[in-house]
Amino acid sequence: MNERELAVKYAPHLYFDKNEPFTIDQIGYSILRKSQKSPSTNRDLWIDKDKVDYVIEYQLYYDFDIQHMYDLEHVWVYVGYDGNIVDAEASAHGNFMNCYQYTKKIEDETHIPVYVQPGKHALLPDGSLFKLYSDYEVVCNKRAGIDGLLITDLFKGIMMKDSYIDFCVCNYIREHFSFQPTLEFQPVSYAEDIIIPWEELYLMIPKRINKLLEELGLPLSRE
Repeated sequence: MNERELAVKYAPHLYFDKNEPFTIDQIGYSILRKSQKSPSTNRDLWIDKDKVDYVIEYQLYYDFDIQHMYDLEHVWVYVGYDGNIVDAEASAHGNFMNCYQYTKKIEDETHIPVYVQPGKHALLPDGSLFKLYSDYEVVCNKRAGIDGLLITDLFKGIMMKDSYIDFCVCNYIREHFSFQPTLEFQPVSYAEDIIIPWEELYLMIPKRINKLLEELGLPLSRE
């Protein structure tokens, strides 16, 4: 198998709240065969070569989450020499949570099920665990849009904004996407063609954001 075929084979199954207003827009991937820094987030990945042949890092991209434009989450799938999954992790609000040891559940032989926080898209192995976040409801309505356009270190100097753009993006998200989460989850299918190498996704993201801003009638920078 080539790298893309591996990425498709082990891509996570995603479970969304039944009232979730967003869907996954693109999924990037990187195949990591030795311990190294993540190519797409601030994390050092340690690979135990006695047990793990390679790790597939998935970058889950959304044009919006419920509090800001631009959202990038991560899943790491650890594959053994026999082709079986030996572990998996995922991102949740700047932390890296194990998504295999808690349930040790694998679907269709090669897919880790991960649950997507309503609106915010943090990833956990069980949807009921989002109750641990005391604000999981208010972020989806009363606090919707408060971060405007999110620009992470990955895109500083590439994407630009000002307070006016933040204000307009906030209003747009509140008006179009505010919702009441249910914590009732359902699997969401996605087309295989949204799975692309991270290098392609990295170049694509600023173009998508700029296009969205143009559609909202916003300049890319007001400086």
